[in-house]
Amino acid sequence: MLPWVHTTSWILHHYASSSLDQASFIMAPYIHTGPIDCERDFDPSSVKGKTAIVTGGNQVQMLSQYHNLALAYRHTGASGLGEAYVRALVAAGSTPGGRAANVGSPSALWLERSPSLTRNLFASSRTKFVPCDAGHWDDQVRLFENAVSLSPNGRIAYVVANAGIHRPDEVFEQPHPDQEPAKPDLTIVDINIKGPLYTAKLAAHYFIRQNGSTPTLGQEDTCLILIGSGAAFLDCPRAPQYSASKWAMRGIMHSLRRTTYYYGSRVNVISPWYVRTKILPEKTFDHVSKVGVQFASAEDAGQCLLRILSDPSVNGHSFFVTARKWASRGYVDLDLEDYPGNALLGEVQEEQMLSAPVSAGLFI
Repeated sequence: MLPWVHTTSWILHHYASSSLDQASFIMAPYIHTGPIDCERDFDPSSVKGKTAIVTGGNQVQMLSQYHNLALAYRHTGASGLGEAYVRALVAAGSTPGGRAANVGSPSALWLERSPSLTRNLFASSRTKFVPCDAGHWDDQVRLFENAVSLSPNGRIAYVVANAGIHRPDEVFEQPHPDQEPAKPDLTIVDINIKGPLYTAKLAAHYFIRQNGSTPTLGQEDTCLILIGSGAAFLDCPRAPQYSASKWAMRGIMHSLRRTTYYYGSRVNVISPWYVRTKILPEKTFDHVSKVGVQFASAEDAGQCLLRILSDPSVNGHSFFVTARKWASRGYVDLDLEDYPGNALLGEVQEEQMLSAPVSAGLFI
């Protein structure tokens, strides 16, 4: 999505246990083989019985570029795209023909502020909401500890770093030419870059604890999902901090994707286009629609997530959740993360890694 829908709280989503064990495998090193085929059918049953963390959903801040009006909305629990990811995972992880047992009960606070979502998710799966500030390390540590304690096998399979914010960008804003500029507020950077970096570190810590740091047949698939935006690869005027933070998600992915195989893991990016959700006023989206923009859907974002998680071979790619006019299933691999056919950049990439080759090990 372009920069105005964002979340900052945390959601722990825990699936029903499954009698189906995932087959052991050895994760392959990263090799570019072209874009992922997003048109083919896929089987999401492999996510059943897994424990996942999805961040985001507490506070939404939005700057209407069209009305020059800053608005703030508060929601507790999953909302917007975070809710879509949780709902998709719940649907894929639920037990056919029955309901899974709940893990405890949500507090009165959660029930009061997010009644319909809480009822629906707690009625069909093991789901728990954990309050967390994405920019605080200790909060994220507590989040992961909660996930492990609630997991039947003490393992975390998937982490979706969905939390982020957007606010008026003080790097772009300028005072009157006769006035001296003030130090800009960099909260967007603090939350949107520091937060996912904390999440990435903690995810890797638990994945390595579970799988070790040497590829072996007994490792189980794990995956980190980073959330970009149209601003992660398109010009997005008047929002340098937000654009920097979303390009950063691709940078984190590029830095990790060649070594995650050591601990049986993967990393990918999902970049949503405009998505109409309940967390913003309808009139805001109506204005965008009236100028001719076609929206992507939250449901397609959830299916994009399942497409990635269900296929252990998908590593190091970025997916664009888009309007159906551009992709029949609402998401596509634009194949932006490599340079096939460009001999110069291929050679430069190889020399970039010569002094510290991937083959030297995870930690050198």
